[in-house]
Amino acid sequence: MKVIAITGTPGTGKSTLARLLEKKLSYFRLELHSHYKEISAGYDKKNKCYIISEKKFLKLVETTIKEKREFAGIIIDTHISHKLPKRMVDLCIVLTCSDLKQLEKRLKKRKYSTTKIRENLDAEVFQTCLMEAKEGGQRVITWDTGKKLKDTQILGKIKHFPL
Repeated sequence: MKVIAITGTPGTGKSTLARLLEKKLSYFRLELHSHYKEISAGYDKKNKCYIISEKKFLKLVETTIKEKREFAGIIIDTHISHKLPKRMVDLCIVLTCSDLKQLEKRLKKRKYSTTKIRENLDAEVFQTCLMEAKEGGQRVITWDTGKKLKDTQILGKIKHFPL
């Protein structure tokens, strides 16, 4: 089974892209929002977010891969998908947003706290997901959702990678 990991700072468009690829490639989409409680190591009340256990996350992905054999592939949609072992991932798509005002607006719309917005904007400025994906040895392509790009452009980029 082929695995595409979609990662990036919250608000960069991971779920939007994952839904597009799910439809175009007929892959199974694993989004973690509905699994946060089962893969968490606890809840951070101050930041109002779950603390994800990487071990539980890995187990969920492994189980999903085994259970979804009827699909040609799986798309993993979360800001930590780049942390999967490179042996498990065929392609890691890192979404960025160079328009920080736009990203801030998206996060405010989600009702993120001021602290959480600042933390995520800092992560975007320092390209944390991209750097961690590269350090982990992932095959990476990037897409800046802060620019007006067409879906066909990202699909064209993906076609250059044999899946």
